[in-house]
Amino acid sequence: MRWTKLKQLAEDLLCEKLQGRLHYHLVIHRKSHDQTATFRVTLDGQEVCRASDIPYARQTNERGRELQEERKIVPFKWEGDWQSIWESDELKQLHAAYDDAELEVKASGQYPAWEVVPLLFDYVQMSEEKAIVHEHPFIRAVAVLDRRVGKRTLEQLDVKNEADVVKLFYSIRTES
Repeated sequence: MRWTKLKQLAEDLLCEKLQGRLHYHLVIHRKSHDQTATFRVTLDGQEVCRASDIPYARQTNERGRELQEERKIVPFKWEGDWQSIWESDELKQLHAAYDDAELEVKASGQYPAWEVVPLLFDYVQMSEEKAIVHEHPFIRAVAVLDRRVGKRTLEQLDVKNEADVVKLFYSIRTES
């Protein structure tokens, strides 16, 4: 699906008071070697939320190196038998450290655009009941802005233990 169509579908699901005020934007950095992207949500022209590939990758790499040092994972030499390298415990530990780094960065509220845009696509195709209890915080956050979610459902939500993006979108919805 083209971005313009996805944007239109997602913005059509916004509650009446946010229609025309809240917008989703996607910028593809075409000059970068791997065409990274930045996804933004703006309210009255002011950015309220951002998901960007480059800052996410930088934070993940920094945290991965920190975890590598904390766990005292010894760097190994990239020489010799490739089969033994791929099956080595050092490589498995290194992969585990970087997987944990990704989870920590996402838990802190930093998401890559390559993850958020497909989530928005999934969101426009699901019911509000599934969206409001979805496992990913971004879908739950966007569901809070949905016109299909009524006042009683919003009042029943407990956002104290939710991710920051859900709290932010909840405050936007309740203040509008």
